[in-house]
Amino acid sequence: MNLRTRFVVITASLVFVLATAMSIGAYSIATSQLSARVNDSLNTRIDTILKIVADPFFSWQDAFGRGPVNRAILQTETDSITQVVLPDGRILGRQENPALPVTESDRALVPGSLQISKNTITLNSHQFKVFTVAASDGTLIQVAKDNQIAVDAQQGMRLWLPLFAMLAVVISGAAGWLFARRISQPIENLAETAESIAVTQDLNRSIDVTGNDEVSQLARSFNTMLGALRDSSERQRRLVQDASHELRTPLTSLRANAELLERASLSDADRASVLADIKAEVDELVDLSAELNSLATDHRAIENAEPVDLAELANDIASRAVRRTSSSVTVHATENTVITARPHQLERAVSNLVDNAIKFSNGESPVEIHVGALRVEVRDHGPGIGDDDKPLVFDRFYRATATRSMPGSGLGLAIVAQCAHDHGASAYVLDNVGGGAIVGLQFVN
Repeated sequence: MNLRTRFVVITASLVFVLATAMSIGAYSIATSQLSARVNDSLNTRIDTILKIVADPFFSWQDAFGRGPVNRAILQTETDSITQVVLPDGRILGRQENPALPVTESDRALVPGSLQISKNTITLNSHQFKVFTVAASDGTLIQVAKDNQIAVDAQQGMRLWLPLFAMLAVVISGAAGWLFARRISQPIENLAETAESIAVTQDLNRSIDVTGNDEVSQLARSFNTMLGALRDSSERQRRLVQDASHELRTPLTSLRANAELLERASLSDADRASVLADIKAEVDELVDLSAELNSLATDHRAIENAEPVDLAELANDIASRAVRRTSSSVTVHATENTVITARPHQLERAVSNLVDNAIKFSNGESPVEIHVGALRVEVRDHGPGIGDDDKPLVFDRFYRATATRSMPGSGLGLAIVAQCAHDHGASAYVLDNVGGGAIVGLQFVN
């Protein structure tokens, strides 16, 4: 059962329950009110007659003659009947009215007790309510009122209230279907688009969004997700293309050196030189592989962010660099050095900055790491970075013309840029006073 059908079923069921409850309530209230009005009319009539009969000068012989007593006892209403049964069995009443039956419960009434015997009879296809009371002398006073209007009303309600309830269910079901269709259509479009993308692998599609409700927000989020997937796919494509291009050079060199080794006339000195070149090319491939793996790894998914002291991190990196290269690497720290970051990704980025600075300093000039104000930057005194190259140095595999003859893959600063992106930070390049470059990361937390 889809969402639209469930919504219609739930809506129609709720309306059915409410309509049924309201119909039962309306029927009960109307029946009670109609019955109460008839009962009140009969009770009032009995009280009036009993007050007349209580007069010490009253005589039943004159009750149905002329005069005000007659008019009071012989009710002139067309839907009511008054009948008197005397103790000797005589029945007094209007001749045009049908006789009311006298039941055993009527005869069992105690004279003057004001007990009322209530019965329902049918006269001329009309239902009448009959109230009987015994006067103090044993006379039975019977009053009846046509109750057919209430009966017809009850029958009409039993017929029409269910029909109205069913009509309400049908209308609510139709309205619910239209409403559910309006709500579910964008969701169905999302499902169809997702299935189509899964089959065709086409990430250039998007959902047309109108409105500001929750479903529209879901469609916008879906479009945002598609945009992120497109960007990720494009980055992967460029990475593969660039990596293939960069791998071509060392692999070609390895092939050429391998062919040289096949020559029998190769001297021992030349053979040693070729083997050294092969080792250097292999080391370059290993470094390139490690850097490609670092770029391709989603550190946000495999590493949790935690508080990191940039000063401590810089000191550790500087100590390792000094032991490895014997270069001069110093750390200068001020206040506000603790940030929230992914430790290993950040360590790799800062290490790349230090390695680049050492490489371009040729180990002859000192390298400085400055930490503070939520910032870490590495300063060198090498040839610096040209103004034309500064906007491009963080691109993958980009290498300035002046540095293409030097070892490296062109991925070191790309890893720094990726770290900045993942942490919501910014990477920057500046000129160092007295020559050289300043490359750093500025965090915002």
